[in-house]
Amino acid sequence: MSLPILAASMLLAAPSVSATEAPQPAQPVQQVEVKSARADLRQRETTTAIIVTHDDLVRQGDQTLADALKRLPGISISGVPGQGGEISMRGLGKGYTQIMLNGEPVPTGFSLDTVAPEMIERVEILRSATAASSNQAVAGSINIILKKAATRGQRSLAASVTRRGGTTSPTLTAQLSDQVERLSYSVAATLSRQRTEEAIADDETLTDAAGALTLRRHTPQPKSTRNDTLTLTPRVSWALGGGDTLTWQGFANLRHFDVRNRADEQTLVGEPSEFPRFVSDYHARIAMLRNDLQWNRNLANGDKLETRLGASSNRRSTGYDFYGMTASGAPAIHRHVDAGPTETGVTFTGTWRHPVGAGHALAFGWDASRSRRDEDRSETIFDPAGVQTDATNADYSAVVKRLALFAQDEWEISKQFSLYAGLRHERLQTASRALAANAPDALDVTSAVWSPSLQARYALPNKDVLRLALARTYKAPALFKLVPRRYTIDNNNSPTNPDEQGNPQLRPELAWGLDAAYEHYLGDGAIASVSVYWRRIRDVTQTLLFQQAGVWVTTPFNNGNANVHGIELEAKLPLRRLLGQTAPALDLRANLARNWSRVDRVAGPDNTLEEQVPVTANLGADYKLPGTAWTVGGDFTYKGGVTTRQSAQLRTGNSPGRQLDLYALWKFDAKTQLRVAGSNLLHQQAREWQQYQDTGTRARDTFTETRAAVRVMVEHQFR
Repeated sequence: MSLPILAASMLLAAPSVSATEAPQPAQPVQQVEVKSARADLRQRETTTAIIVTHDDLVRQGDQTLADALKRLPGISISGVPGQGGEISMRGLGKGYTQIMLNGEPVPTGFSLDTVAPEMIERVEILRSATAASSNQAVAGSINIILKKAATRGQRSLAASVTRRGGTTSPTLTAQLSDQVERLSYSVAATLSRQRTEEAIADDETLTDAAGALTLRRHTPQPKSTRNDTLTLTPRVSWALGGGDTLTWQGFANLRHFDVRNRADEQTLVGEPSEFPRFVSDYHARIAMLRNDLQWNRNLANGDKLETRLGASSNRRSTGYDFYGMTASGAPAIHRHVDAGPTETGVTFTGTWRHPVGAGHALAFGWDASRSRRDEDRSETIFDPAGVQTDATNADYSAVVKRLALFAQDEWEISKQFSLYAGLRHERLQTASRALAANAPDALDVTSAVWSPSLQARYALPNKDVLRLALARTYKAPALFKLVPRRYTIDNNNSPTNPDEQGNPQLRPELAWGLDAAYEHYLGDGAIASVSVYWRRIRDVTQTLLFQQAGVWVTTPFNNGNANVHGIELEAKLPLRRLLGQTAPALDLRANLARNWSRVDRVAGPDNTLEEQVPVTANLGADYKLPGTAWTVGGDFTYKGGVTTRQSAQLRTGNSPGRQLDLYALWKFDAKTQLRVAGSNLLHQQAREWQQYQDTGTRARDTFTETRAAVRVMVEHQFR
């Protein structure tokens, strides 16, 4: 995170204020000042960042953070509409976007769906990298800041019920905060039970070289999901002598997750698959814990030392059963898999800040971490009579070490011009050891990256802002992509449904990036901006499809270079700010992003980076009904369809997505309000497809019927 964001966060958040001076009773005037300061934080910031406030996140009454973020400039969500998914910037998923929680990269397996929007103070969208945060952010970073404000005697409760496709999902969120002399504390808790029913159908066809149809299958695959979650975010801050502070931030997430799939294959032409009918059950119990202890120390001559010690644990107990059957429903095979992956880690970071003069500061620091993953995985296969026929064990242990040193200089040269310069050296070492005779081979991979970054801000006489940023970033391979363990498909292995295997020779992707923006500020939150970006990625990761012993397998591999570029437009227009107080109390907002990419070693057309979203757009409005306590509004979101050529033979893609969300807010009084929200009201069918063309053409299409949802939420403040 850049220096201005850190400094502004310390000045604006209530715990930071109480940590540097004697606690004072909360005053309404102070709250208004905080909101005003945050409104123009983006305008004053040297680095390229978009600040999304708590009010913006909860406006629509979204159940998940992913749903709230999908409306922001340049942000897209993968997967089926209304079901959450991976968050990406510039349309780039697959790890190109860095997700952080309170300034620290989230651990493997972390799901944003575990954090309710009500628990978040703000979200920072960082378009370019800075030296103080990890440079594993080719597309950019999204930093989620949990609520910190500890207003004296604050109590709040929010209860909601979501109805989607015949299922009901309740959620309860409670927050408590207070101050006792030099001690301030807060705790937020969310308890939710989500139920979803999805109607999924799979169509598969095969034609020969002459174009004659030789295979056609239609397979309905209904899916039921149950997800029970408890999330706690406690925080305690002590104001020590001399303006020092000591803060503990906790995060706990407990989940019970169950998924059941059923399939009933209908073979219209050709032969059926090995298991035309099957039932699969997956269940997981997950406990994710995280603790961060931060000490801010004021030194002589205005110097400051900030240190943070963190520890995390992610324990999962999973079970999977696959029951394959013949077309008549007779048992054919039973596969049972037990897995118990456990990930633990420690981090130690520190930053020393030295003011050189007015508007000029230097910072030096370190960022070290060590994480360990142990996985116990056993698979047992039974015949139709229940007799065991095979058993395998693929246990392994892996350790990932990271050490980074950085320096940065931020200088407000004049009231119009400010400059940021940073340099970060980050070293990663990954080591894996097999714990069973038939487990993957040992793995030792080390990589090191020098990452310079430069950002400049120039304020025009009319207070508009020009920005320019240059940075070197990288994307390290995920551990599961390095370990050469095979993940097998239960049924119907084919070029469009292959096994997956890691590649220990996979190298990090390195990228140079350039960002530029022009921001036109109209005051009172009104803004119009245009930004452009460019990335040159070396050793881009692609997917290689091959056949081994008659089995189709995919593995990641480095495939040369790629170019990425795009443009983003954004506008926030309160009509009363533009037309005067006689205008309707209508706030308009819109954004549009267009993304392009090209992989050098893949022949066109459609030789884009895998799964890159070409275009996103959003149009929204909020209207306060005059003379009433009602506010209504909504958003229309569009995500362009993807078509990607992975090789000369294989193409993949998905359909465009259109979502309409509406809401109504009724404030009973200053403490109580009712929010009614409808999401995914267009309930558009989602389609994913794959096409493999050799001597013939094999195509596979997966259709998912999406459902509209209605959520009713009551919120009450006790104070």
